[in-house]
Amino acid sequence: MAGDARFTKREHTGWSSIVTRDSKLILLSVLLNSIPIGYMNVIPAVYLLQVGRTAAIVGTIYAASALSNTVGLTPFGVLADRYGRKIFFFVGSLVPAVSYIIFAQTLNTYWLIIASVIGGVGLAGGLAVALSGPALLPLLANATSDKNRTTIFAATQAIWAIALTIGSILSYLPGLLITYLGETQYASHVASYYVMALLAVASAVPVVFIRENKSKSLPGRSKEISEEAEATAPIVQRRSVVSWILELPKNTSRKIPLVSGRIITKFSLVYALSGLGLGVIVQIIASWYYLQFKIPESTAGLWIGLAEVASIPTIFLIPWLVRRRGTLNIAVLYMALSAVFLGLMPLSGIFLLAGVFLIFRNVFVNISWPVMQSLMIGIVTEKERATTTGIATAAWGLANAIGTFVGGALLAQGQLSLPFVIGVAGYVASAVMLWVFFRGVRPPEEIGSDQISSG
Repeated sequence: MAGDARFTKREHTGWSSIVTRDSKLILLSVLLNSIPIGYMNVIPAVYLLQVGRTAAIVGTIYAASALSNTVGLTPFGVLADRYGRKIFFFVGSLVPAVSYIIFAQTLNTYWLIIASVIGGVGLAGGLAVALSGPALLPLLANATSDKNRTTIFAATQAIWAIALTIGSILSYLPGLLITYLGETQYASHVASYYVMALLAVASAVPVVFIRENKSKSLPGRSKEISEEAEATAPIVQRRSVVSWILELPKNTSRKIPLVSGRIITKFSLVYALSGLGLGVIVQIIASWYYLQFKIPESTAGLWIGLAEVASIPTIFLIPWLVRRRGTLNIAVLYMALSAVFLGLMPLSGIFLLAGVFLIFRNVFVNISWPVMQSLMIGIVTEKERATTTGIATAAWGLANAIGTFVGGALLAQGQLSLPFVIGVAGYVASAVMLWVFFRGVRPPEEIGSDQISSG
């Protein structure tokens, strides 16, 4: 099998076996597509307050993104598993350009909500991420071995952090356009949204060159998992958009089995609690900075960017931590630590200290998140990876939407500390549930290493 041969030849060549050709293309797409997300996570949250919108309206706009993401994730995840993940990843990468153009055209609240629903606004990502998100992790997992899966997921988290950092720092762009080109505040923001639209279009280009292959088994994958997940020979999923549409009526009539149902249900609860923690305050942290400390969008963007860039070195730390302490232990511990620093933010009293606490919160959560994702992808069957990602992330999105709506409403009422209490409770409960549900479960690479040691 071509896929197996690729990994066998490169198994001991370091990064060449981890960051394969397809991995590079996927990571490039993630980088280009996530820069606008970093930008939109700062600019609207502050700019809309400056032009007279309330924090409740800002929260509603971001909540709409999470809600539409929730509605789309499960069906798109199932469809991606059945008809090919590449097409969903491609369309999902392209769609946010529409949202950014809408933001460039109007300040009407209803149109901004529609743009948020379409995608590219807020960390949930709307329908765009509902399309691309469930396909991302399976595509990455199939581009490497089980042994290297956690490392490539950590690399993806690092790329995500780099992109959000760049996007956050680009919050200086409107100010630069005002200073050096004499643009008005409104015109400067309009121009910046068009730049984000161009980046979204560019992010879809690398996806065209991805080779989507579903292999029967890869080196490092346990025999039990591969036999359950892969009962058939390799399926190469290359099809045109026209052929994909023509096959829909025939394929949708087939029954969709769900082998990993219990695992999916448990991860959905874990994801939901985490989504609540993020949505209620982290999603709109730039608005909190403005309301609590009167911090402008450029300063908020800089510190949010610093919080992301500080987590980038975790790409090297995560594999070492997992080898020493195990996948589950690291995911649980660092999620709990992130909650501690989130809880310290409203107690800080000064912006500088609050910014430092956010940095520590991001470092710990950016260690925990890819490790937890790797655990989930490792213990479900290969054929249900996109489905699992879609359903679990849908639960995350629903809780995120509720949390963001509630958080925005609380901020609008002057309740600047209560959202943090709810957020910390969500993260702590998520960590506890993750431990309770999976304390006796290990991914195949850890089982394999035990067998080698005992041998």
